[in-house]
Amino acid sequence: MTQTAKAPTGVSIWNAMREELTLNLYPLPYTTLPPSVFYVYLHPADFDRIEGIVPRLVAELQQALDDEVRRINEGREKSRGVLSRLIARAEAPRIEAPAAGWDIHVTADRNGALQPGELGIDSMLPLPPPLEFAGPATTRIVKSVLTDAGRRSTTIEVASNTAVGADAAHADLRERATLTYDDDQGHHEFSMCKDQLSIGRGGSAVWVDVQLFAPPRISREHFRLRRDRSGRFFIQDASRWGTSVDGVPAPSAVAGADGVLRPGAEREIAPTCRIAPLR
Repeated sequence: MTQTAKAPTGVSIWNAMREELTLNLYPLPYTTLPPSVFYVYLHPADFDRIEGIVPRLVAELQQALDDEVRRINEGREKSRGVLSRLIARAEAPRIEAPAAGWDIHVTADRNGALQPGELGIDSMLPLPPPLEFAGPATTRIVKSVLTDAGRRSTTIEVASNTAVGADAAHADLRERATLTYDDDQGHHEFSMCKDQLSIGRGGSAVWVDVQLFAPPRISREHFRLRRDRSGRFFIQDASRWGTSVDGVPAPSAVAGADGVLRPGAEREIAPTCRIAPLR
C-alpha cells in the first residue's frame, strides 16, 4: 500500500512561515525589517481540505507573526546589558512590524509545482533605495519550497523603478520600456532594463521577472516580452489561458508530446499597446 503524504497543518504552515521570517530579516542601522507579504501555496488537494477555514488561518498567522516579533524583540532587550544600551547601538536592532499589518495569502498551486504534502512560500520585503546611489527602491522576493528532503530557496530582487541617470554609462541599465499594470496589490510601474522579461504569477518553481499578484486565471508564466537590437518589441504567449494585444489574441502556447506547455510563436507588437489575458 502506498503511503499518502501528510497534508500541511495550520501548525506546520506557521512553523514554515516563522522560519521564513527569521531567515529573511533585513537589518538597518537602528531597526530590522521583516518580510511583510507572504504567499503560501499548497497542493490543490491539500488546499481543498482547508479552504473553508482559510480566513481564520490567515487571521491567526497574522497574530502569530505579531507575537513572534514581540517575543524576539523582548528576548533581544533582555540579552543586552544596561551599559550596552547606553553606549552602543545594538548588534541586532529591534524588528519593526509592518505599519499596514501582515499581508498573507493562502492559495492552491494550480501549476503542478507542488506534490501532496509539500508547501511553497513566497515572502516579500520592500527595501529602501541605497543611500550611496540614486538607485531605485527594490523588493526582495524569497521563494521557498518545503519537502520531506528539506527546504530549498531562491532570492531575487526586483526594482520598482529604475533610475537611469545613476549608471547611464552602462548600456545594460538603459530603460527599454516601462510596464504599467494593476494587480491585487494595486498600481505599479516596472522599468524594463534588459532585453527579455518573463511576466506572470510566478511560484515555488517558476521564477518571473515581473510577478503579478492575481487569480489563477493568470498563469505562473503568462507571457514573455523581448526587444531586439533595432528596438522592436515582440511577445510570446506562455499561458494556459491565452494573451491578447490590443484585443487581438497572440499565437497560443502549445503543449508538446510530453505534455509540457511551450511558448507560442513570437508576434511583433507596437511600443505602446495593451496586453491582457484572454477572457
